[in-house]
Amino acid sequence: MNILFKKGFIYLALMLFVLISFNVERASAAEAVDYEEGVTNLNNTPENSAVVGSVLKNPEIGWKRYDDKNQKIIIGNSSHVRSAFGTPYYKDRSSQFYNNSSATFNFSGTKLRIISTKANGYSTNIEVSIDGKVVDVFSQSSDPNITTLRTITYEKNNLTPGTHTVVIKNVKANDRPFDIDAIDVDGYLISENEIPKVESITLDKNNLELFEGDSEKLTATVTPDSANVIWMSSDESIATVDQNGNVIAIKEGVITVTAQVPNSNLTANCVVIVKKRGNTESESITLDRNVLELLEGSQDKLTATVLPEDSLNKNVIWSSSDETIATIDQNGNVTAIREGEATIFAKVENTELVATATVIVKKPNNESSSAILSITLVNGITKEYDVTNTVLNNYLNWFESAQGTSTFKFSKTISPYKKVTEYIVHDKIASFEVREY
Repeated sequence: MNILFKKGFIYLALMLFVLISFNVERASAAEAVDYEEGVTNLNNTPENSAVVGSVLKNPEIGWKRYDDKNQKIIIGNSSHVRSAFGTPYYKDRSSQFYNNSSATFNFSGTKLRIISTKANGYSTNIEVSIDGKVVDVFSQSSDPNITTLRTITYEKNNLTPGTHTVVIKNVKANDRPFDIDAIDVDGYLISENEIPKVESITLDKNNLELFEGDSEKLTATVTPDSANVIWMSSDESIATVDQNGNVIAIKEGVITVTAQVPNSNLTANCVVIVKKRGNTESESITLDRNVLELLEGSQDKLTATVLPEDSLNKNVIWSSSDETIATIDQNGNVTAIREGEATIFAKVENTELVATATVIVKKPNNESSSAILSITLVNGITKEYDVTNTVLNNYLNWFESAQGTSTFKFSKTISPYKKVTEYIVHDKIASFEVREY
């Protein structure tokens, strides 16, 4: 009997130990989740329906909510108290920020919401900075005697996928506080030590042409090289890419493959053109240049060649991937707008035939140059050169004395070439302009 009792006691003790261990593991897992994930939309609508001004007691589908006391939300200075208004989110007081105090947080995603109290006497000048740039100023003030809790007082959408640093603060130190009860994001908050210290990412190819069914590998170079890379295709029905950079062509079309450093805005793109087998011999399109470097405000022309020459589909449609960087008209004239890179597409109308060129727009180099020389040719094309005083004076002297087919040469640096020399013919010049800086 004693032996049976001892065995039973040992068995019971073991069961209790297993049960306690399981509960501890569950508790630890629960503690690791510091947010609430949305499971319904406001008013049970199929899509997100809350807007600025809506009272939103819990996050909507696709959003995560972080309480204002979360350690990943950094308080700027000591002018910060807990609100006296009762039962905000988590049945805990929200945070009030006076004078120049601020709240800073980092998140990975594309949109955010500030959930707070809206009351009479709250600040009307709350500044929002994202990634070091002021993007908005909003108000949390309401009519007298009206106070609402858990209200969306600010929302920002359509940010670039990646990591963003957000700073919320008062514009004026006027003793009118602003309030943060919770923060909703479509991704997740991250601490500063989780942000990768990466300087750049590049691909070994900016353009890639494949036949249906073919595959090729893209290689990303990241500095420092310890960082990971996430690969994405803009349309997986045309071409897919795995997490090793292997691109597989599915069907005819054009897509963009993007390599991104996780938790950052650092990306590199490759335009992938998928062609049908057998079509390229009957018709094709090429450009006279694959890379074009321009200074801000300058112009140049791309020329497309469609084969065969007697093809009925000779009309070429031009477009730019980013018209804030470079635009192109339907004659192939490229205009540089601001510093950056854009892809120019030349597409044969009513076909899937596409050729591309990368336009690199740079700011004028003030250290080595002193003027922009803008030359308009008799065919309407404008050429611009960032020149030193010496080159400018040489050009002016040449223009005064030269005539006929006499030429003046300008040197440029255009990747991937070591050096490019352009020759301007005297009798092809309609006018020119010198803009000194």
